[in-house]
Amino acid sequence: MSMVNEWQHLKIPFDVIEVATENFKTFIGRGGYGWVYKGKLLVSGKETMVAVKRLNEQFGQGLKEFMTEIQLLSGQQHPNLISLVGFCDEGREKSIVYEYAERGSLDQYIRRTRKTTSTTLTWLQRLKICADAARGLNHLHNHVGAPRMIIHRDIKSSNILIDENWVGKISDLGLSKLSVSGFGMSVLVSNGCGTRGYCEPEYYSTGVVTKKSDVYSFGIVLFEVLCGRLCLIDSDDGFSL
Repeated sequence: MSMVNEWQHLKIPFDVIEVATENFKTFIGRGGYGWVYKGKLLVSGKETMVAVKRLNEQFGQGLKEFMTEIQLLSGQQHPNLISLVGFCDEGREKSIVYEYAERGSLDQYIRRTRKTTSTTLTWLQRLKICADAARGLNHLHNHVGAPRMIIHRDIKSSNILIDENWVGKISDLGLSKLSVSGFGMSVLVSNGCGTRGYCEPEYYSTGVVTKKSDVYSFGIVLFEVLCGRLCLIDSDDGFSL
């Protein structure tokens, strides 16, 4: 699928991404529609650590989310949003390249195990990261150019990333929707999606989403940070609330 001309400067050849990731050697996580790998890429003449999300259609999401994320991130610059470095769109090979968040995701610090991290966040760090995420969410809702707003639809602790300076950043806009507000209403009708446990009950039952749906999800994240446990617990029988 060809991209509109305004995105052409962001295109990165697949062979460059292969070299940057050493043929997708270092797996660091799973995104909304693909595996995420660590790499090194020359950005503005400087070797920079990046995260590369490679589309995997087996995840049940794919091309639509891939396009949505490029469209929304390419037009946004904010210190509390993960930045888009570029993308690859060559046949079946589709990847998005982001800035690399050195310290991982917030959920790793809430669910501390040997497989995640042994680091404990101080209360001041927790407060700062949550405030950072709130600023990022406020930007999506209120500062992308009136009368537009971006409704994220999948706010959760694993989608709040932390850079080397402990700055919190909202990531994974693949499920996001661009909405137009007016007359005091900011409503978008869509198929219910998001993550169980974080999703507003009314959104799941009616398919109607507003920016308040994101605020509800962010409230769940705040409870997780306060209580030191995730709202979803991985057990032998699957996930439980």
